[in-house]
Amino acid sequence: MQPFTLRRITSKWWFYLLLFLIPLFVPPYTSKPMTYGQVGELMGLVLRESLVPYLWLAPAFHLVTIILVILLWKLNTKVVKYFYAYLTINFVFIAFAQNITVNEQFGFVIISNNLLQMLLIGILWIPAIFRHENEFALVEREKWRFWAVPLAILAFWVPMTLLGQPDFNPILFLTSEYGLAFCFTAPVMIYILTLYYPNIYKPAYRFLCIVGVYFGLLNLSGPLIISGYPVWVAILHIPLFTISIYGLVLEKIKTKTHSIN
Repeated sequence: MQPFTLRRITSKWWFYLLLFLIPLFVPPYTSKPMTYGQVGELMGLVLRESLVPYLWLAPAFHLVTIILVILLWKLNTKVVKYFYAYLTINFVFIAFAQNITVNEQFGFVIISNNLLQMLLIGILWIPAIFRHENEFALVEREKWRFWAVPLAILAFWVPMTLLGQPDFNPILFLTSEYGLAFCFTAPVMIYILTLYYPNIYKPAYRFLCIVGVYFGLLNLSGPLIISGYPVWVAILHIPLFTISIYGLVLEKIKTKTHSIN
C-alpha cells in the first residue's frame, strides 16, 4: 500500500474538486439583512465598489509583473522563489481586497466563498517558495506555446471603464484592474506558468486553473443570468476561461511523459 503523502494526495483530481467545492457552501456575510434574491445585486455591488480604494496600487502590480517576466526569461531558476512569493502575496491580497467592502445598502460585506477560493490559491503557492530546485528551468519553447499571448495581453490591459464599457486608452496598461482583480490577474499568471511547464509547482497550478475555469464560465454567462451585466465585461473574461482550460489540457498532454509533483 502506497503511503498517504502530500505529494500523492495533490496528484488526485478529487483533492482539487474538494478544495473547489467546499467554499461554494459558505454563504456571503452582510451586516445588514439580505434576502436570497438579492445575492446577484450584492455581487454586482461588491464587484463595482470593492477595488476602488486600491486602484492607486495598479501601476505597481503591472510593473512588478513586467520585471518578473524579464527576470524569469533572463535568470530562470535564480528568481523563481521570488515569482512564487509574488503569486502568494498577490492572490492573498486579491482575496481580501476584491471580496470585502462596505456599502450603504448591505453594510459590511464579505463574499466568503470567493474569498476562500482565492485565499487557498495564495496559500497553495507558499510551499513552492521553499522547493524550487528544478522549477522554471528552461524547456523547449515550442512555437505553439505562444498562441495565447494576445489573450494574456488583453487580460493585462483590461480595456474598460469602471462601468464596464470599452476603453482602449493605452494608459490602462499601467492603471487597469490587473493585479487587483482575480479574473484579469489569473490568466496572465497561468500563461506565464505554461511557458515553463512542466518545470513548475503543479499542485497550486492545477487549483488555479480549476478556479479560473469556474470564474471564467460564470462571467461569460453573466449577460444571460444577471440583468444589466455588461457584455464587454463578459468578453474580457474570455482570456481567463480559455487560458485556464489550456492550462489543464496542457497538463494532461504533458503528464504522459513527465511525472506529476
